[in-house]
Amino acid sequence: MILTLDKLSALRALRVYRKTRRPLPESRHDLPSPSPSPRKRWTPGIIPLDRLGLREAPSAEKPLSVLVPLQEQRLRGSFVRCSVRATSLPARSFVDLGDGLFIPCPELLFFSLIDEMTPEAHALLGYELCGTYSRDAENPRLGEVTYGIEPATSTHKISSFLETMTKRKTAPLVRHSLSFVADSAWSPMEAIIALMARLPVHERGYELGEVALNVRHGTTPEMVALGCKGSRVPDIEVVGTHVGFNYDSQSHLDLEAVAEAARNGDASLAIRHVRQKYLDDLRRNRELAALGHITLVVTSEDLFMPGGLDAVMLEAAMLIDELDGGCAFGNVRAALAFESERRRRQTLIWSLLPWEQGVHYASEVKSWVPWRT
Repeated sequence: MILTLDKLSALRALRVYRKTRRPLPESRHDLPSPSPSPRKRWTPGIIPLDRLGLREAPSAEKPLSVLVPLQEQRLRGSFVRCSVRATSLPARSFVDLGDGLFIPCPELLFFSLIDEMTPEAHALLGYELCGTYSRDAENPRLGEVTYGIEPATSTHKISSFLETMTKRKTAPLVRHSLSFVADSAWSPMEAIIALMARLPVHERGYELGEVALNVRHGTTPEMVALGCKGSRVPDIEVVGTHVGFNYDSQSHLDLEAVAEAARNGDASLAIRHVRQKYLDDLRRNRELAALGHITLVVTSEDLFMPGGLDAVMLEAAMLIDELDGGCAFGNVRAALAFESERRRRQTLIWSLLPWEQGVHYASEVKSWVPWRT
């Protein structure tokens, strides 16, 4: 079988592949001609469901998106949504995932999904593709995230690819979305915080400035000699300032693990583990401060609580104003000036978070008119 997936179907296949922790193949191919061989014709049963994170075969209600190079090669059947791309794509823009399954390269995939997502969700896809994590193929919002993997692409590679697509009407929208993406995100929550800090005020962000993620800073020999670590990595830094953020999830102070251990009869080991993690976090922030990097902690409660992230971003802007000057404080003040906009911003944040209610808030965000500018 030779089959090229498109758009969200291709994204599912990419997420399944990245979950294996194998680096994405570097070689690129032209769009291949489809073939059901050794089968004689295309049927839903030919589709490798596990490779796409699917539990059931594609159908008319949930069709598979596919690409073919020629009109006469179109796949027939209600279970597919087939598009023809003869000469409209750059050469060698596809990746072979093995066993005849092809997808657009990550740069083309990012480009092609601009019409399938809200601008904020599209930017978060950029963080994922350029980061060291991958969302779950079947349930991107609530499913298990794969961490510590090779990035699928980079902002530089996507930007270079866009130079070959400048005549497409959606190219400016894609470039605009990419302008809010940074390389090297380690987690989806970290990416959400970075995106909100980066988005301009008129797009319901805080407009602190350009951000850099997970940049390693070496400590001094004197600090190492006294027991400090050789380097520290803040999650997010506002470029050109002394201020950044670290996202601390529940795992950073895992009291539930202590409670569970106590129920099983002995919590001492769990307490020591939680204490060590907590102390390391405190020392990390202290050592970064000694190196000139003031790191504000952002918790999950800050993101879920109404106005929680507003408060953190205002504190960051006040620090930037005090230490570095610039316009960050004025931008955040403008972002917080009107209650109606604060409510919409919180709705946007909730729409991006990993909880079941996020689907409801995402629907509300999509209903905003115009939601694409």
